[in-house]
Amino acid sequence: MIIAIETSTSDLSLTLLNKNSILSHISIPIKNELSEIIVPTIKRFLKDNLISFDDISFLAVGCGPGSFTGIRAIISTALGITVSKSHIKSIGINSLAGLAMSAIQEAKIMKLKYIISSIDSKKDDLFLQLFKINYTKNKLSPIVAISNIDTIKIEKLNNYFAIHNLILTEVLFVGHKSNMAKNIIKNLNVSNNSTQHPDSLGVGKLASCIISNKISINKTNYAFEKFKPIYARAAQINLK
Repeated sequence: MIIAIETSTSDLSLTLLNKNSILSHISIPIKNELSEIIVPTIKRFLKDNLISFDDISFLAVGCGPGSFTGIRAIISTALGITVSKSHIKSIGINSLAGLAMSAIQEAKIMKLKYIISSIDSKKDDLFLQLFKINYTKNKLSPIVAISNIDTIKIEKLNNYFAIHNLILTEVLFVGHKSNMAKNIIKNLNVSNNSTQHPDSLGVGKLASCIISNKISINKTNYAFEKFKPIYARAAQINLK
């Protein structure tokens, strides 16, 4: 089984998966007590599903970019879990890729080529990343990041499209300030997802796809075997 955790924004979300099946999912708002509630919340989540850490094979974590405090807290917790439960393998996921994964079926139905994921940077701009959808049926990554993580103001979204030579009708925008993006770029395809921020569902689905299809993590550009924080800006403190 896989447990996926995401805390890059204002919620703590947990998802339990068995292969590609979603068994359980919760999302709770975070106030200022994240470090105090993470471990009890995970333990209660497992207990509610009648399992323990002994039943978990993989721990998948959304590693940012996003909330500096949230990323550090969840990675510290995840490292502690994998140290104390050495049978659990770790898989870190770029939260922007997890967000793109949450919208991939929607984009495929619309026959689009690209997804732009957006996360609130809390500094009056956005973390953005561009992903290309893989439509082939072989065991390859479902998405490929074709840009680095950028930070831009939403008002400059037209420039982002121009820099990446994007055709408007081929792109789905998902994430923070989606409504404003649609106002800035008329006829922009915006995701209808009720959740427009990173969630453990996307992280879990992406991790499950990698694991079940035996995709080499080294051949993805959004996943890694060790938990490490993804900072789009230089971090002020190094994670010990």
